[in-house]
Amino acid sequence: MSRYMAILARRAIRWNLILTQQSLPDGGTMKRFVRKGVPAQYRGKVWMMTSGANFLKSRQPNLYQDLVGDISHQSWDEIIQNDLNRTYPDNIYFVPSSDGKLNSLYNILRASARHNTSVGYCQGLNYVAGLLLIATKDEEQSFWLLTVLIRNILPSYYSSNMQGLITDIAVLGELVRLKSSKLDRLLKDLNLPWPILVTKWFICLFAEVLPVEVNSQLIKVFPKLIFHLSFFFFFFFF
Repeated sequence: MSRYMAILARRAIRWNLILTQQSLPDGGTMKRFVRKGVPAQYRGKVWMMTSGANFLKSRQPNLYQDLVGDISHQSWDEIIQNDLNRTYPDNIYFVPSSDGKLNSLYNILRASARHNTSVGYCQGLNYVAGLLLIATKDEEQSFWLLTVLIRNILPSYYSSNMQGLITDIAVLGELVRLKSSKLDRLLKDLNLPWPILVTKWFICLFAEVLPVEVNSQLIKVFPKLIFHLSFFFFFFFF
């Protein structure tokens, strides 16, 4: 444990040096640092800088406050409210209380539904937004990161036709067929369609099956890991 803590301390010092510079390192160096893990205290700032969320925010710096202040009722509001208590129900961060984060989560999801009108709200986004809120501990950063995720990183995952999600599920099925004929035959014999097996994993970015701290480290390299994680879980359980 002491050796691991020393590694974390050295990593935090290096990240502090990076973030005090006027510009970020080149792509290869930055990618290597990110893959080794971003210290918890810097995650929000680093993710905002590397994802493009800072750029979006700079174009509309008061947008989030305006969206949160919008008191008009929309059809999504009640659905979001009903999903709040289903979000990480065993996590102390989201226990209903006066100082809990359920209200922050509600603000993020409600603002996102108003800003990303082509998506509105999709069940599963509550887990993604909750994970971002746990990792960044910042309401507005979580909103902008969720916006980048919906619009740029996983486009069409949360749209009405979910075309991006459907495509990735089909890609996973084909990869399994090519890489493991035994597993492919087993799933066909069990009559288990791929959408039933993996839709929730993909929509929630594995938030329901991975510990929060693990997912906080992995979310920075989605969607590349979606197929890797799926393979791992299938070979582990089947």
